[in-house]
Amino acid sequence: MFDFSDMSDDEVLDQCKGLSPKLLRWIAANHPDNSRRKIFYEMTNVFIGEGTVINSGFLVSDDYEPLLTIGKRVAISPNVVVICSSSPNNSELILIPNFENMYIKKLPVRIDDDSWIGTGAILLPGVEIGKGVIVGAGAVVSKSISSGMVAVGNPARVICCVSEKK
Repeated sequence: MFDFSDMSDDEVLDQCKGLSPKLLRWIAANHPDNSRRKIFYEMTNVFIGEGTVINSGFLVSDDYEPLLTIGKRVAISPNVVVICSSSPNNSELILIPNFENMYIKKLPVRIDDDSWIGTGAILLPGVEIGKGVIVGAGAVVSKSISSGMVAVGNPARVICCVSEKK
Protein backbone atom coordinates (compact mmCIF):
# COMPACT_ATOMS: atom_id res chain seq x y z
CA MET A 1 0.00 0.00 0.00
CA PHE A 2 2.84 2.44 0.73
CA ASP A 3 5.11 1.44 -2.13
CA PHE A 4 4.54 4.32 -4.54
CA SER A 5 8.19 5.38 -4.78
CA ASP A 6 8.77 4.05 -8.29
CA MET A 7 5.57 5.56 -9.70
CA SER A 8 4.98 8.93 -11.32
CA ASP A 9 2.42 11.27 -9.75
CA ASP A 10 -0.04 10.35 -12.52
CA GLU A 11 0.45 6.63 -11.84
CA VAL A 12 -0.21 7.18 -8.12
CA LEU A 13 -3.37 9.13 -8.96
CA ASP A 14 -4.51 6.38 -11.30
CA GLN A 15 -3.83 3.62 -8.73
CA CYS A 16 -5.76 5.44 -6.01
CA LYS A 17 -8.67 6.99 -7.90
CA GLY A 18 -11.17 4.39 -6.66
CA LEU A 19 -10.27 4.67 -2.98
CA SER A 20 -12.66 6.36 -0.55
CA PRO A 21 -11.77 9.80 0.84
CA LYS A 22 -11.51 8.30 4.34
CA LEU A 23 -8.91 5.78 3.21
CA LEU A 24 -7.00 8.40 1.21
CA ARG A 25 -6.81 10.66 4.27
CA TRP A 26 -5.57 7.77 6.40
CA ILE A 27 -2.89 6.99 3.84
CA ALA A 28 -1.97 10.68 3.67
CA ALA A 29 -1.59 11.03 7.43
CA ASN A 30 0.54 7.89 7.69
CA HIS A 31 2.51 7.75 4.46
CA PRO A 32 6.29 7.99 5.02
CA ASP A 33 7.01 10.22 1.99
CA ASN A 34 6.05 13.90 1.94
CA SER A 35 5.67 14.18 -1.83
CA ARG A 36 3.25 11.25 -1.93
CA ARG A 37 1.48 12.42 1.23
CA LYS A 38 0.59 15.69 -0.51
CA ILE A 39 -0.98 13.85 -3.44
CA PHE A 40 -3.37 11.99 -1.14
CA TYR A 41 -4.46 15.19 0.64
CA GLU A 42 -4.97 16.90 -2.71
CA MET A 43 -7.14 13.96 -3.85
CA THR A 44 -9.46 14.79 -0.94
CA ASN A 45 -9.90 18.51 -1.74
CA VAL A 46 -7.03 20.05 0.25
CA PHE A 47 -5.18 22.70 -1.81
CA ILE A 48 -1.42 22.57 -1.16
CA GLY A 49 1.05 25.06 -2.64
CA GLU A 50 4.40 24.25 -4.19
CA GLY A 51 7.29 23.47 -1.86
CA THR A 52 5.08 22.79 1.16
CA VAL A 53 6.15 20.03 3.56
CA ILE A 54 3.48 18.19 5.53
CA ASN A 55 4.79 15.84 8.18
CA SER A 56 3.04 12.68 9.33
CA GLY A 57 -0.01 12.71 11.53
CA PHE A 58 -1.60 15.74 9.84
CA LEU A 59 -5.36 15.51 10.44
CA VAL A 60 -7.98 17.55 8.62
CA SER A 61 -11.68 17.72 9.49
CA ASP A 62 -13.45 19.28 6.51
CA ASP A 63 -16.04 16.71 5.38
CA TYR A 64 -13.77 16.28 2.32
CA GLU A 65 -14.94 19.65 1.00
CA PRO A 66 -12.45 22.22 -0.40
CA LEU A 67 -12.19 24.19 2.85
CA LEU A 68 -8.43 24.05 3.54
CA THR A 69 -5.91 26.06 1.54
CA ILE A 70 -2.20 25.75 2.31
CA GLY A 71 0.18 28.17 0.60
CA LYS A 72 3.65 27.76 -0.85
CA ARG A 73 6.68 26.67 1.20
CA VAL A 74 4.61 26.05 4.34
CA ALA A 75 6.11 23.76 7.00
CA ILE A 76 3.55 21.66 8.84
CA SER A 77 5.10 19.77 11.75
CA PRO A 78 3.96 16.33 12.93
CA ASN A 79 0.52 15.82 14.47
CA VAL A 80 -1.05 19.13 13.45
CA VAL A 81 -4.86 19.22 13.38
CA VAL A 82 -6.94 21.56 11.21
CA ILE A 83 -10.66 21.75 11.92
CA CYS A 84 -12.74 23.35 9.17
CA SER A 85 -15.92 21.48 10.03
CA SER A 86 -16.99 20.73 13.57
CA SER A 87 -20.17 19.20 14.99
CA PRO A 88 -21.23 16.88 17.82
CA ASN A 89 -22.07 14.09 15.32
CA ASN A 90 -24.80 11.88 16.82
CA SER A 91 -24.98 13.60 20.20
CA GLU A 92 -28.33 14.81 21.50
CA LEU A 93 -26.66 18.17 22.11
CA ILE A 94 -28.05 19.04 18.69
CA LEU A 95 -31.53 19.05 20.30
CA ILE A 96 -30.67 22.07 22.45
CA PRO A 97 -32.44 25.17 21.06
CA ASN A 98 -30.11 27.33 18.92
CA PHE A 99 -27.24 24.85 19.46
CA GLU A 100 -26.51 24.57 15.74
CA ASN A 101 -26.19 28.34 15.25
CA MET A 102 -23.97 28.75 18.29
CA TYR A 103 -21.62 25.76 18.11
CA ILE A 104 -21.61 23.96 14.78
CA LYS A 105 -19.05 25.48 12.43
CA LYS A 106 -18.05 24.84 8.84
CA LEU A 107 -15.64 27.54 7.69
CA PRO A 108 -12.56 27.62 5.47
CA VAL A 109 -9.06 27.69 6.96
CA ARG A 110 -6.16 29.30 5.11
CA ILE A 111 -2.44 28.98 5.86
CA ASP A 112 -0.51 31.50 3.79
CA ASP A 113 2.92 31.17 2.18
CA ASP A 114 6.10 30.61 4.20
CA SER A 115 4.37 29.85 7.50
CA TRP A 116 5.46 27.23 10.02
CA ILE A 117 2.90 25.33 12.08
CA GLY A 118 4.47 23.70 15.15
CA THR A 119 3.97 20.15 16.37
CA GLY A 120 0.56 19.40 17.81
CA ALA A 121 -0.96 22.76 16.93
CA ILE A 122 -4.72 22.92 16.39
CA LEU A 123 -6.31 25.39 13.95
CA LEU A 124 -10.05 25.97 14.40
CA PRO A 125 -12.74 26.84 11.80
CA GLY A 126 -12.41 30.16 10.01
CA VAL A 127 -8.85 31.07 10.97
CA GLU A 128 -6.41 32.59 8.54
CA ILE A 129 -2.70 32.26 9.16
CA GLY A 130 -0.91 35.14 7.45
CA LYS A 131 2.27 34.98 5.42
CA GLY A 132 5.40 34.03 7.36
CA VAL A 133 3.60 33.23 10.61
CA ILE A 134 5.06 30.86 13.21
CA VAL A 135 2.51 28.95 15.28
CA GLY A 136 4.15 27.39 18.33
CA ALA A 137 3.94 23.73 19.25
CA GLY A 138 0.67 22.82 20.93
CA ALA A 139 -0.98 26.17 20.19
CA VAL A 140 -4.75 26.28 19.75
CA VAL A 141 -5.52 28.90 17.12
CA SER A 142 -9.08 30.22 17.40
CA LYS A 143 -8.51 33.62 15.77
CA SER A 144 -6.66 34.70 12.63
CA ILE A 145 -2.99 35.67 12.92
CA SER A 146 -1.53 38.55 10.89
CA SER A 147 1.47 38.08 8.64
CA GLY A 148 4.91 37.91 10.22
CA MET A 149 3.76 37.14 13.77
CA VAL A 150 4.71 34.43 16.27
CA ALA A 151 1.76 32.97 18.17
CA VAL A 152 1.83 30.47 21.05
CA GLY A 153 -0.40 29.03 23.74
CA ASN A 154 -3.99 27.99 24.36
CA PRO A 155 -5.68 30.04 23.18
CA ALA A 156 -2.92 31.17 20.84
CA ARG A 157 -1.75 34.74 21.33
CA VAL A 158 0.78 36.78 19.41
CA ILE A 159 4.00 37.20 21.40
CA CYS A 160 6.21 38.96 18.87
CA CYS A 161 7.01 39.60 15.25
CA VAL A 162 9.12 36.98 13.43
CA SER A 163 11.90 39.52 12.86
CA GLU A 164 12.16 40.50 16.54
CA LYS A 165 14.92 38.94 18.62
CA LYS A 166 14.30 38.01 22.20
